[in-house]
Amino acid sequence: MKELDDLDELIQRFLNQDKYALARVITLVENDPEAARTILRNLHGYSHGSYIIGVTGSSGAGKSTLINGLAGFLTENGYTVGVISVDPSSPLSGGAFLGDRIRMRESILNPKVYIRSVASKGNTGGLASAVYDISVLYDAFGLDYILIETVGAGQSETDIFNLSYTIILVTDPSIGDSVQVQKAGILEIADIFVINKSDLGGDFLKVNLNMMLESAPSINGWYPPIIRTIATENEGITELFQAIQAHAKHLEKSGKLDEKKQENIRHRLQAILESSLYQRIKDKFSISATLEQVLKDILSGSKDIYSAADEILQPIVNKFEKIDNGN
Repeated sequence: MKELDDLDELIQRFLNQDKYALARVITLVENDPEAARTILRNLHGYSHGSYIIGVTGSSGAGKSTLINGLAGFLTENGYTVGVISVDPSSPLSGGAFLGDRIRMRESILNPKVYIRSVASKGNTGGLASAVYDISVLYDAFGLDYILIETVGAGQSETDIFNLSYTIILVTDPSIGDSVQVQKAGILEIADIFVINKSDLGGDFLKVNLNMMLESAPSINGWYPPIIRTIATENEGITELFQAIQAHAKHLEKSGKLDEKKQENIRHRLQAILESSLYQRIKDKFSISATLEQVLKDILSGSKDIYSAADEILQPIVNKFEKIDNGN
């Protein structure tokens, strides 16, 4: 009973915008599934309409520095900001390396900015599963903007599309040409292109990006702008924010913002269903014990991995078939 009372008190402090309560609630949601269910159930209906911006791009392009500059600009203009930095996981502890916090010194000290680093835990889509729940918490807490930074651009790193309303793809002159951007597999989902470190060049890259964008069909009438920035000097940040505002207005006017919000919920619901279903099946059919033996068979070479998977699933399939047949 005391645990529930403590949780109720924590949630109340959270709703009173206590940042220490926010930190504690996020930790519970990340690490305690039962507490997460209780917390998120109690916070249902407290949405403040936070605007979610995804920031992706290759490692070294300056994503963290750009977010730091954008967060500072937003708070100077009266907004509150929540940052979620998806860091690579430590191979030993599984935790985040927290490297992005080093490049966000000003934001860390800014009382209107809250930063949370999350370990990717090997997620190939660029986003840890906890990111979705943390974004809900930021929204319930009342933050105006949520900035999500992915680990680094990759072919499968398009999960950001399922959560963000505006997606910023950060490049820099060292990329060479736009072909490398296209290879990343995220050209078609970027709403705004940023050529960062523009003091080092970028003219050729901008020309190539423009050529590629001109030959590609517009997405619902939106043509992604290309913004040049020098994030370390906060140059181009104003223009970037104007582009974000323009895209937000476009989404609202076209009705696409509501569609994005619905897809956000659909994606999160599907992830919860898959995770819960797997856990319940694993417990019901004692998969863990079977798995250990199957792993030994695969390692010894007596069984291939696909046959092993079929062996684990077959008793479950048989059980459901019996239910369907009324047995």
